[in-house]
Amino acid sequence: MNKSVIFGLISVGLLTLSGVASADAVDTAITALSTTAQSYITDALGVALVVAGGFWGISFMKKAISIAK
Repeated sequence: MNKSVIFGLISVGLLTLSGVASADAVDTAITALSTTAQSYITDALGVALVVAGGFWGISFMKKAISIAK
């Protein structure tokens, strides 16, 4: 194989391993939080999902109304 291909594969492998380690650290940190903090985080994510859905719905309705004209 070409040296550049081998270097690229090694780089991708190392990036993947560092991403997995980082995700594990975040998961451990969230799990270590109190139940109150966990519920606040869950509630905040729920609100963000509703807001994003609202913006998506508004843009969808704008497209639908402009097509109907």
